[in-house]
Amino acid sequence: MRNSSMLSRLVLLSLSVVLVGALGGTSVATGSAKKLRARAAASTTITYGPFSPTFAGPAATGCASGCSLLTGPFVTSSTAPSSSTSNAPAVLNSPARSGEAHAMPGPTAAGIAKRSHIARSHARATAHAAAAPTPVIPNVRCQPIGLGCDTISTSAGGATRVKGLKAVDSASLSTNSSALDVEPPDQGLCAGNGDVVETNNIGEILVFNTALKRLSAPIPLDTVMGLTSRAWSSGGDPSCEYDSSNGGHWFFTEIVSASSEANQGAFSGCFAAVPVANTCYEGIAVSQGSSPFGPYNVYYLNADYNPDEPGYPNLLNDFAKIGVTRDAFLVFYDEFPLLANGFGGGGFNGAQEFAFDKTALEKGRRVTLAGGVPNPNFNVAIENMGLLPTPDGTCASTSPDTAGIDCWSAVIPAQPADSGQWDNHYGGSGFMVSALDFESFFGNPSPGDNRVAAWDWTGLSNLNSSDCRSCSGVNFGGQVFTGQQPYYGPENIFGVGNLSPQKAGPIPLGDECTVVGAPSQPCPEGGINPNSDSMTQVSQGQGQLWSALPTEVNQIFASSSEIHNGAAYWVIGTSSFDKTGLFTMTDQGYASAAHEDLEFPAMAAEGTGGNGKAIMDFTLNGDGGPTGADHGGFYPSTAYGRLTSTSNGLTGSKINIADLGQSPQDGFTEYQPFPGPGDPPRPRWGDYSWGIYLPGGSDRLYFANEYIQFPNCTGSAFTLTIGTCGGTRDGLANWGTSVNYVVP
Repeated sequence: MRNSSMLSRLVLLSLSVVLVGALGGTSVATGSAKKLRARAAASTTITYGPFSPTFAGPAATGCASGCSLLTGPFVTSSTAPSSSTSNAPAVLNSPARSGEAHAMPGPTAAGIAKRSHIARSHARATAHAAAAPTPVIPNVRCQPIGLGCDTISTSAGGATRVKGLKAVDSASLSTNSSALDVEPPDQGLCAGNGDVVETNNIGEILVFNTALKRLSAPIPLDTVMGLTSRAWSSGGDPSCEYDSSNGGHWFFTEIVSASSEANQGAFSGCFAAVPVANTCYEGIAVSQGSSPFGPYNVYYLNADYNPDEPGYPNLLNDFAKIGVTRDAFLVFYDEFPLLANGFGGGGFNGAQEFAFDKTALEKGRRVTLAGGVPNPNFNVAIENMGLLPTPDGTCASTSPDTAGIDCWSAVIPAQPADSGQWDNHYGGSGFMVSALDFESFFGNPSPGDNRVAAWDWTGLSNLNSSDCRSCSGVNFGGQVFTGQQPYYGPENIFGVGNLSPQKAGPIPLGDECTVVGAPSQPCPEGGINPNSDSMTQVSQGQGQLWSALPTEVNQIFASSSEIHNGAAYWVIGTSSFDKTGLFTMTDQGYASAAHEDLEFPAMAAEGTGGNGKAIMDFTLNGDGGPTGADHGGFYPSTAYGRLTSTSNGLTGSKINIADLGQSPQDGFTEYQPFPGPGDPPRPRWGDYSWGIYLPGGSDRLYFANEYIQFPNCTGSAFTLTIGTCGGTRDGLANWGTSVNYVVP
């Protein structure tokens, strides 16, 4: 077959770097679990705290002694385009370049593990899942249309949309030489001060004005963070946020590796089968002013800062997400030991929460002073949630079946719509939300769950005290809502679960490969991976926390039913927290497209000056179900629905397609066995969408999703090169993104 030798080489190379859970190993001693002081609560909740965080003190240390958490700032220059610089997309029709295709880590996957570790931990988790409650897939009524089952309109519904970054943009950047084609294109989106910025794997940004006119070509985060000059590299999982404090500042974060691009970058330093010790960091770039072009002060958070942490010195800071409060810059990541064992001998150390003095970052204060003395005016509070028991057990379980499984994970900081949405009660508060299906990462299948948790930092203004003298006033706590609407994880890291099908169409890359064991049979069109049922973004607006996650749903029609992937969401009130210390469940509901599938829901709610409405955005695709509805379904498309804090579902039970997909997903992970021959493919998709409110009274909600921007070409027009098919795609990847806004 045409180009088969090149494809075989690239697929084989990429097999060596596909991400799986870093699991198993021997026990490493840890501190005892925290003692919890319960707050008074209704019978439908379980409360944690308030209690002192794991550590509060200088950001340079991160623990009582012997630790080195944060370094910086390192100044990088402005990336603003000159008058002679084109603002058009990156050059298309790039010449062919040799290199590898890489699948990036998922939100609850880490590093590379030996095959024996995978098999052992998978068997343990499966045995544990056997004792779990009976899975519950939520029902939604579709005939007649009811709440949670939604009709599809191909009208944009008033949304303005433009094409964002795509595979060609990423692969054409010289800073991405170790990973020309990357899947999935994890997105971030932030807006403020008249600008809108998209971030993307494996480390680039694109700047628009509020009308979504491009103001730049793709800008490498390697440049923003000064990585190239240090011989470091981007590792993906980007996030961004605009904060209006102290004159206005932009925050960008991503995994960075001390391994150079010439040495395969993060794919050898952080994600390889034998990663390099002490090489994984979270890069934090903070603009010196209100321009997204910088210049920037850059800080590096060391994932291996604590020698007493299980798995040191090979820990991965996975899936970091950020938020701001009046006083603090919040960072979360899931911590995975890549070689040795984590808590209790398991393969996961749980969620890690950081609250940094925001003013120190925005003013560019030094983390350490002369002689390496920690700056007393640059403080942090840390909550190691791996030490915090869950309702189901502890991360450091004494049972080999549950060690590293019953851990808090994906505890996502809320992003306020604007400064008017900050919660300044209790000396300055910040919030997080998480799901509780702890086995969704490992289970076979996931048992599903009906619980959701809201978490709080309080007393964050005390981080501003010199030498953290008042930091005893910083507290952490949480509340689990039980007996809520059920959700059921559609997919886990082992490829077990319910993939979302696509409308049939041309797949030139699939035609280039053959089915394992059947060399004469080309690879079939694959599905879209919706990932496990965990949060990916939390919005804060109108005194509410808005969060959503993927779930399977059972769509009930007049004489039949169909299982599809949809979304479950929760709106959690913070006004009651301000008065009583307890959150309230304001609303909850489902969204699903009749006969079709949704992936990676995100929510955005208006802030100050808004009209009390919100949106949920997601990717929509499908094959029309058993009846071939919708003329055979939809290629992966950007879609959204409107809702309010009391709508109990999308208003009008209606989904609008903002940007219609043009062809099937046809990237290398659609056809690549995971993690090796004999296993099913685990296609990678999006990993997260994003939705935000533009401050300033515009009433606009901006959102970004992955979709397929252009039709797939076939025949001689398709080659396994960068910028094939007239520059619309790469040979090994055809993903694209859209950036949109709508007045809800």
